[in-house]
Amino acid sequence: MAGTAKEIIEEFKGKLKANPDVGSSINAVVQFVVNGEEGGTWCIDLTKQPGEIGEGASDNAACTLTMDAEDFVAMMNKEANPMSLFMSGKLKVGGDMSISMKLQSILDL
Repeated sequence: MAGTAKEIIEEFKGKLKANPDVGSSINAVVQFVVNGEEGGTWCIDLTKQPGEIGEGASDNAACTLTMDAEDFVAMMNKEANPMSLFMSGKLKVGGDMSISMKLQSILDL
């Protein structure tokens, strides 16, 4: 994986296109709010096949995950466990918590 949140998101766009059915089990819009240097806000629309990623916030997000850029990069590079980040307060989940639990299968692409 790449070294910055933006690079990871760009790589992830390709993975969603290569696996168009992967988001069908979630069927929701998920928003990532990545704070700090080289952070940003992105929405992953998994109601579409393939899923689409857009920059910026969405009014339709069913679940919002908020974390620092360093933790986001570590999580996406499998250097940090999402559950450990959540339990330590480094990952905050807003909205439908069950959607965040289903995300693991998509993040493992």
